[in-house]
Amino acid sequence: MNSKYRQTKQWEAAPLAFWLAPLVATFPLVPLFSLRISPLFLGTLMADSTHPTNAAWFGPWLSALAVVFNGTMLGYSVTLVAGLPVYLLLRRAGHLSVKGSVVMFVLLGIFASQLVGALEHFSQPGLHAFAHSWFSPFFGAACGLVGGVFFVVCANRRSGEAHPFFYLLPVFVLSFSAIVQVWEARIWIAR
Repeated sequence: MNSKYRQTKQWEAAPLAFWLAPLVATFPLVPLFSLRISPLFLGTLMADSTHPTNAAWFGPWLSALAVVFNGTMLGYSVTLVAGLPVYLLLRRAGHLSVKGSVVMFVLLGIFASQLVGALEHFSQPGLHAFAHSWFSPFFGAACGLVGGVFFVVCANRRSGEAHPFFYLLPVFVLSFSAIVQVWEARIWIAR
């Protein structure tokens, strides 16, 4: 067996890894935007003390769910549109490596952060400033690094080891987050 075949053979669980990586990649953002002590707490950045994310006990939870939902949806968009084709080309050419995969995810994270800065027109001054500062690509790279390391570890597992629950996890998390955000929006509109 040549080394290219062995290298590709190790990536049996790549579909599951691609499926879970965008969700896992949001983890560095959760404390940044959902802890009240953070200067980038989402409730503070909303610039409205009556916004639900500023609620006493559930505001940070709403912030965390919003970050997970928005970050994961962005992660899926960028990973499927840009990352998957690059991954498939590298795999087909036999140039797939651990370092290359992690670097690809880091670059995807930076690209996603810049995409948000270019496409979103945040009306909140704090969110606008974050999206156009050096913090944005830094945290984009951090999210990409977490997603890339997770991808490599998960993709190198045997595909038979994955429990079906893991395929449903992003669906459950995104559905729950969306329901809570709709509930939050209804409260916000009704006030």
